[in-house]
Amino acid sequence: MNIGEKIKELRKKNGLTQEQLADRLRISYQAVSKWETGAACPDLSLIAPLTKIFNVSADELLGINDTEPDARYEELKKEFDLTFATEDFVKRQEICETAVKEYPGDMKWLSNLAWTVSNRSFEYKDNEKYAAEQEKAIKLFDTVIKNTADEYLRGNAIDGITQLLGWRGRKDEARQYADMLPERSVRTRDSVMENVLEGDELIRFKQNRINEHFEGMLWDLSLMPNENYSDLIRSLVQVMIPDGNYLEYNHSLYYSDRRAVNHAIKTGENTESILALLEEMKRYAKEYDKILFDAPGIYKFTVPHLSMIEEDAREWIGNQGTRMSDDFKEFLQDKQFDFLRGSKTFQNLTL
Repeated sequence: MNIGEKIKELRKKNGLTQEQLADRLRISYQAVSKWETGAACPDLSLIAPLTKIFNVSADELLGINDTEPDARYEELKKEFDLTFATEDFVKRQEICETAVKEYPGDMKWLSNLAWTVSNRSFEYKDNEKYAAEQEKAIKLFDTVIKNTADEYLRGNAIDGITQLLGWRGRKDEARQYADMLPERSVRTRDSVMENVLEGDELIRFKQNRINEHFEGMLWDLSLMPNENYSDLIRSLVQVMIPDGNYLEYNHSLYYSDRRAVNHAIKTGENTESILALLEEMKRYAKEYDKILFDAPGIYKFTVPHLSMIEEDAREWIGNQGTRMSDDFKEFLQDKQFDFLRGSKTFQNLTL
């Protein structure tokens, strides 16, 4: 809906004729008629008076926060959501850039673009390109922070910009943005929910919270700079899930071992240790693929403290993308493994 159509809708809603609206604005009724037919647009100086006459915000008058996204908007959103199943980050960025152009001022799309650019920056081995893309993401996040009234989007953008500024070594700037976050409420949602739930609902709630905290801890460990925490991650998962029914944690273990392999080669560890890690990676990849691609559905943990959690593999990220086993085979093609290619154990890994 363009601004002329919106003015016509609001004029009729308020019981005004074109002449009456023109009189209030001290302009000709022909001018109002031209707005409503799309032949002309109101002068910027008339936006504020129009919002007062109709008792609406400028955003509503201009259609910036339209609560009924058009079909094109929904189409872009559907395509964007699909990239989480395919893990096609290039396509995700293309969609975001298209949406930002077609829906200028939509801070949600701008936030999506900022996160995509930020995440993709790590793909670039060229330091200049890597830095340039992170600076681009920083500017995008800053724009969202300055132009959104949505507290969730604002907090999400502050999270993104502080991460990037921290990685860029600009801690003072990061703290300035961090200070923009609202103070944490004395009563959290979790503490309130514990007051209203009981029985199995309460147990399921607590188990889900334990699982979320555990996922967060593993994620933070995987991002710790300058250290290899793969052994710790593996130990924590094995303690948390001693029966080996790891489900989605196969993903964490696979990439933790991948980092451990890279670290082992750089530090000159013995061949047996490296091959053992690669064999572990292959097992985790096969188990993950079996759940995600071969028999996707509802799965449950079998350890007592997580037994009420249901995992729907059909909703896991990457469920229409590359199999982890194929990722593993591609990983083995890296030049860093040339010294292992004569090993029978290594050759069996490629099968």
